[in-house]
Order: sequence, then structure tokens, then C-alpha cells
Amino acid sequence: MKVSRRQLGHLATAGILAGSGLASGSLPCPAYAARKVFKMKLGTPFPTTHPGGSRMVEVCDLIRKETKGAVEIQCFPNNQLGGESDMDSQLRSGALEFMTTSGAVLQTVVPTSGINAVPFVFRNYDHVWSSMDGALGEYVAEAVAKYGIHMFSKATIDNGFRNITSSTKPINTVDDLAGFKIRLPVTPLWVDAFKALGAAPATINLPELYSSLQTKIVDGEENPLVQINAFRLYEVQKYCSMTGHVWDGNLVVANARKWGTIPKELQAIITHNFEEIAKKQRADTFKMNNDLEAEMTKKGMVFNTTDTAPFREKLVKSGFYTTWKGKYGAEAWGALEKAVGTTLG
Repeated sequence: MKVSRRQLGHLATAGILAGSGLASGSLPCPAYAARKVFKMKLGTPFPTTHPGGSRMVEVCDLIRKETKGAVEIQCFPNNQLGGESDMDSQLRSGALEFMTTSGAVLQTVVPTSGINAVPFVFRNYDHVWSSMDGALGEYVAEAVAKYGIHMFSKATIDNGFRNITSSTKPINTVDDLAGFKIRLPVTPLWVDAFKALGAAPATINLPELYSSLQTKIVDGEENPLVQINAFRLYEVQKYCSMTGHVWDGNLVVANARKWGTIPKELQAIITHNFEEIAKKQRADTFKMNNDLEAEMTKKGMVFNTTDTAPFREKLVKSGFYTTWKGKYGAEAWGALEKAVGTTLG
């Protein structure tokens, strides 16, 4: 049978369509592949020697691959975009699309975002994650949303329980903090707590911490072990007192306006990847914090375990908890007390 040139053209077109899958109405790749590429930035205070930094670099790569290049998030670890307070400002202005930030630092903008950072409220990690992946995390997410910030409520990453280091003496008792020059992040909650404990706090951003300790502007600081190790603070500090006075995590957040421009199917991929990487990051940090005491002992740091009950009692007697209940408000404080299962103050 002879086939005309016109019939041949029809057959060829049908073959192309069949091969591509378009003849049946399907697409050869996800619908978002044909849309514009979303090029964005993520800032984090953590260096890549910290799981909070390395896992954020990793998740940006995973998101790019899973969206087939539709979402390209460039990660800037180790405060490359400025200190945490600077990045908070960039995020709110839209100059930065994503970041990880301590709720305690963010509370200079969102008063209730640091409600989980009240000293001596969490007993252990089970206590932390049942709260932060549950009702307390949802409460914080709702609070930051009012300020144009989208929080991935089940993707909070771990920085560990904070401990006090010193170049002059171990901190065994509350009296050891009397007049002690200690660096704190720009966090009014913690500044007030250490003032109530008798210390002399100075607020210094993380990029200046090492030099401040080295030049004796301050005698000590407080951080989780993984952070102390990542920033090599054992080089300028002799003692580490295991106070575990605050559990410290980083919220994973986005500029809400920029987040709203991303199609829903891409939002779902980003959210899923942030939640999955958070599980891995938490496991990394837990293991590192368990191993680091022995490692840093070999590097010359001297550890001691501190009975913190008298520290909490002093905060109660000083009116610290009562004062901050008033600052946070009854609703936020009630959410915290419900989550941690105790009456504070």
C-alpha cells in the first residue's frame, strides 16, 4: 500500500507523541519542570564542621535534585551573610529566603519565639522533641507567622544543651558566677537569667566570640558541646561545667511572602526534605555531644558536672520566672508549662 506524503506526516507526528507520552495527555516530567527556576538563599550560623551546617548544605542539594532544578537554594554556612541578628533582618526584608535561627535570638523580633529557651525547663531529649514536634512547636510557628515568617514546625534542628566554659575556674556553684564575665548571644532572656544568677553578661555575636575569649574581653561563655568544638573554643577556654541550663535548637524558617510564591507541589518537596534532614541532624548532634567530652578532654579541656538545682532555685527566688511570664504573656507561658509538664516560678 502506498502512503502519501501527508499520511506519512500524520504517522510521524503520532509516533513522536506516543513516544513522548503526550498522546495520552500525560507529561514527560512533573508539571513544575516547565516553570521558572526559583533561585534562593539559605543562611545558617553553623559551620560545616557542625551538623547544623553540613546537613543544611546537604538538604539544599537534595531539594535541587528532587525538584529537577526547579528550586535552587544556595547555602551560606558559618555566618557568611552576617551574624544571626543580621540574617534575621535580611529574612524579614526578603533579601534572604531561608535560614536557621535560634528562637531565643529571633525573640528580639517575635517576643514569644524563644519560649522553649527558658532555662531549666527540659529534662532530656524525649522531653524536648515531644514538645517541639508537638503543641509547643505549633505554638511557636503560629507566633512567627504573624511577623511574616514561615516556620517548618517539624524541622527544628538540634544544637544541644548549653554548658558554661571558662578560662579561669570551673563553675560548680551559683556563687562561682558572682561577677563572672560571660559572653551571651543577643538574647534578653538569657541575659536576664545570668544577671539573676549574679554574673556579668556581655552580648557578643558568634563571629566575634573566639577573639573575645582570646583577648579576655570576657572570661567565659556558654554553648552546647558541639558548638564549643566546632568553633575550637577549647583553644581559649580551660574548663567546661556541664550545666545543661538551656536546650538550644534552631528553627528552620522562610520569608513568608517568598514562600508563598513557590507552587504547592514544590513547597511539599521542600518541607519533606527539611523534616527528613532534621531527623538526621538531630541524630548527628546527639552522637557528637556524647562523644565530645572525651575528645575535648584529650585537647586539654577540664570537665565537671554541676548540680543545677540551686541555680534554678535562685532564678525562682529572684523573680526571674515571674518576670518572664509577664513578658511572654499568660497564653505563651501556659503553652510552655503544658508542654514541659510543670509549673514554673
